[in-house]
Amino acid sequence: MAILLAILAGGLLGYVLERGDLCFHSTWRGLLRKPRQVDLVRSYLLLLLISVPAVQLLKALGWIDPWIPPFVWRANLAGGLVFGVGMVVASTCVTGMFYKFGHGMLGTAVAIAGWAIGDVVTYNGPLSFLRDELNADPVTVNGETATLGNALGPFGPILLIAVGVAVAAYLYSNRASPGARSRGKLWGWMPLGLAMAAVTSVAWLLVNVEGSDYSFGTSGVPTTVWDALSGSREAGASIWIPLALVSIVPGAFVAAKLAGTLWIRGEDTRRYLQLGSGGLLMGAGAAVAGGCNLGHSIVGVPLLSLGSITTTIAMIVGVFGAHYAAKLMGSAEAKPDQSRQPSHQPT
Repeated sequence: MAILLAILAGGLLGYVLERGDLCFHSTWRGLLRKPRQVDLVRSYLLLLLISVPAVQLLKALGWIDPWIPPFVWRANLAGGLVFGVGMVVASTCVTGMFYKFGHGMLGTAVAIAGWAIGDVVTYNGPLSFLRDELNADPVTVNGETATLGNALGPFGPILLIAVGVAVAAYLYSNRASPGARSRGKLWGWMPLGLAMAAVTSVAWLLVNVEGSDYSFGTSGVPTTVWDALSGSREAGASIWIPLALVSIVPGAFVAAKLAGTLWIRGEDTRRYLQLGSGGLLMGAGAAVAGGCNLGHSIVGVPLLSLGSITTTIAMIVGVFGAHYAAKLMGSAEAKPDQSRQPSHQPT
């Protein structure tokens, strides 16, 4: 049953990611493009607007007892920055590598390989000392993992309500924008945000049935596989997250096939180098930070983890910094991710 639930959760996530082309590289770098692209940011804000209260309600009711990503500010900042730079180099995020592979971008296999190597060498290899050093002494509040709620005390709920009202007002004022309901063959930011909130919230209930304490993530998955192959994997360790992650690929394939966005092709040599090196940076960065755009930005932020919030901000800073660094070095204005046929490019 657990295997089927993990495949179901990952498949649904892959389907939604593909239908909305929700890549976190495009989400943040789109703000720097001309004309500015804000649809994916709006979908992410809508996801948070729904999933934050939903997940907090599930916790309050005792239906889930999740693990909260720790707040280790040095690791969160350093890992997040490296991860953000990796996204710019590869022109994709970690979840993007998987769902884009599902819709036919076979070159992302190189990025996945680079990501896996970065993960293993940072958890078990020559970079493990750096990861251990940066992750020492996590910040706690009264013995508990630091969150926005327990760190701010009674001001936490007030801040959350104020931010929530502001976000809701912003999204409502843009409800009739051109990309609200559709973007060509892709979902608009409204159905994408709603679907992502639904899938991530339901995934918590499914993973709770399995007995695990976290729904989605990528950091540590290659190391888990490596340890299993080498015989050093802990007996009885959950396979939920690895199975859910791999299941993104068939979910995305089904979505692309049904929507007519399936485009099977390879890449040129330069693109393979970008994908491999960017994947390596993302694997190492996520290992240091203890999570990626999926484990931190999509799952950890709704838990109000200060570690996830800090890492997500650091990722954004890394994307912005790498973007402007590329421009200073003479690169042309950033082009949209060429993961789709020209007629299927997101707006």
